[in-house]
Amino acid sequence: MKGKISSFLVVGFVVGLLLLPNLSQAEEQKAQLFFVEEVVVKPSMVAEYEAYVRNVLDLVNKHGFPYPWTVFSTKDLHYFFVLPVDSYAAIDSFFKALEKLYAKIGKENAQALQKKVVGTYKHFRYSCYRHVPEMSYHPENPRLKPEEENFVYMGYSYVIGGKEGEVKDYVKKVAEFCKEKNTTNRWDTYACEFGTDMPLYVSLEFGKSAGDFWTQEDEFHEAHEEEIMKMLPKYLACFRKFEYKTGWLRPELSYMPKEK
Repeated sequence: MKGKISSFLVVGFVVGLLLLPNLSQAEEQKAQLFFVEEVVVKPSMVAEYEAYVRNVLDLVNKHGFPYPWTVFSTKDLHYFFVLPVDSYAAIDSFFKALEKLYAKIGKENAQALQKKVVGTYKHFRYSCYRHVPEMSYHPENPRLKPEEENFVYMGYSYVIGGKEGEVKDYVKKVAEFCKEKNTTNRWDTYACEFGTDMPLYVSLEFGKSAGDFWTQEDEFHEAHEEEIMKMLPKYLACFRKFEYKTGWLRPELSYMPKEK
């Protein structure tokens, strides 16, 4: 049943975003856990897939659904649905809530909705990430307000097994460096706990737009290149590989339960 329901909503929650709190905000610097679904959509079927997600939004708004999600989409058409959860037990509660929703709308309506998503995506994957406050940086006066953080940069750092401690120490030093220099761009680090090659840390950074983000990156590196290069060589030796994705926060595809 869970397999049917997860494919029915094709939003387990995911990774990305994030409205309450979300990947971008990590409320009060707690070690928040996030349940994420990553959906790889076919290039020719983006409009159909997004129409399906909007139909799901109509459904959960009409019948009520207790779990919020935030959506990010990337340039390579990966859609991340991000759900903040209190524990792994809450993930099971999430799927049970889906079962109840499925029962409310009836088998025929559920099957009709399911037909709309068939063939629109290549595959999807579940994973869990936990925010790491000590490997994140939140300036006292951030350059951007939360509502201005439209563009997202996701940096994937695959760690050599056994070197997690060294990586954590390095990133903490970077956060201290940013605080010392009073930089105003915030960033967050998340540790993957299951769902992909591990060990893995993912960092999220934001901009008003792609141009705004890369301009700020250039200015930071130009101002601090000498100090950064002194720290970097030892750090690079801790990793198997690096990857990154860029994309956008998608509030129109995200869901927030209505207040009672």
